[in-house]
Amino acid sequence: MRHSGYTQKKSMRHITTLFLALSLTISALAADEIQFVKGMTWAQVKAKALKEKKMIFFDAYATWCGPCKYMDNSVYTQKAAGDYYNANYINVKMDMEAGEGITLSEEFNISAYPTFLFFSPDGKLVHKYVGGMEVDEFVQLGKDAKDPSKQYFTLKDKAKKGLLSDADFTTWASLASDLEDDDSEDILNNYYAKKTDILANKDIATTAILHTSNLTEKQLSYLYANKIKIKQLLEWDDAKTNNTLYSLLFTKAVNAYDRTNSNKDSFTAVIRKFDPSNENYALKDFDFKLALYVDKDPAKATGLLISYLKDNQKPVSVEAIGNWFINYASRFEEENFKTMGTELDLFKLRAIDKDKEYWLYLMQMLCAAQAENEVKAKEAAIKAYKHPFIPAEYKSYLKETYSLTD
Repeated sequence: MRHSGYTQKKSMRHITTLFLALSLTISALAADEIQFVKGMTWAQVKAKALKEKKMIFFDAYATWCGPCKYMDNSVYTQKAAGDYYNANYINVKMDMEAGEGITLSEEFNISAYPTFLFFSPDGKLVHKYVGGMEVDEFVQLGKDAKDPSKQYFTLKDKAKKGLLSDADFTTWASLASDLEDDDSEDILNNYYAKKTDILANKDIATTAILHTSNLTEKQLSYLYANKIKIKQLLEWDDAKTNNTLYSLLFTKAVNAYDRTNSNKDSFTAVIRKFDPSNENYALKDFDFKLALYVDKDPAKATGLLISYLKDNQKPVSVEAIGNWFINYASRFEEENFKTMGTELDLFKLRAIDKDKEYWLYLMQMLCAAQAENEVKAKEAAIKAYKHPFIPAEYKSYLKETYSLTD
């Protein structure tokens, strides 16, 4: 009996030791994560930050948000994230659709999730970012948020006062564009009012061309008249220069359409004024995007692409159709891919498609992949991969996805 009791006690000690070790392991793992404060109001969080003289990291999330869940499960749990944020920030997260989060969502103008806000120890908002990311990017974001030369709202205040160099203004304008800041247009207009030449240097040109959504007609005319200078300043090729200017023109034409109560003639007039040779492409582009974004009708958009494939009177290249179809693939549904795939199999390449044939194969690959026909998808991928003019980045994607070899 003594032996039995001894064995029982020994077993209990082993179990106790095991649970203690497990508990310590779990605690150690938890310590590696970002430690978010719990059960505190926003006022209490700010008071804590002020007392400890630490900045605040604020995760504005929603319970249904996929990227928010990814940050929770795959980024915040990483040691690199925990080490940096726990040492440098008071970390707080709030559901923007519940409790105090509803009020704060309005105060902070939250419109997308996740939104990351960074506050100084005295509660002043200094930096902002929208969207999920990997752990290394997230740690770098935390470092940027502590650097006044990279803090969005610090730069914005200086931009309003005209205190930024052209290079720093470009940095701010890029962030403003990413964040879709409604206040940026007035700041940009004031900036340009003091500039006699929007192509005076690389920084001013970058701001005008890449980070300004509503150039004046005079500014747009000047850019179209100086394509060579743009190419030299920004070190772009013809394709990138033309595509970027077209994007600016398209935005201006859409704005004209909106201002005139959806008068399509207003859209066409702007295109004709600046780039008449692109009118056919622009009108097809406009109709396609109208079907997707305004009508929210992917079947209609698919029908338009098919009509473009068959239009021999005013044709656009298979490259143009491929760009529309592939770039907006996430907006199409299963039956749209099936319909498009059938038409692509019947399509005959034309002279206008010379050197761009790989776009047909890429579209066929996409349709087959959506139909889970992996054999057909790989056949199309091989044809695209072997095309002599396919861009390197596309070739690399095909090689990795379908394990292709040269």
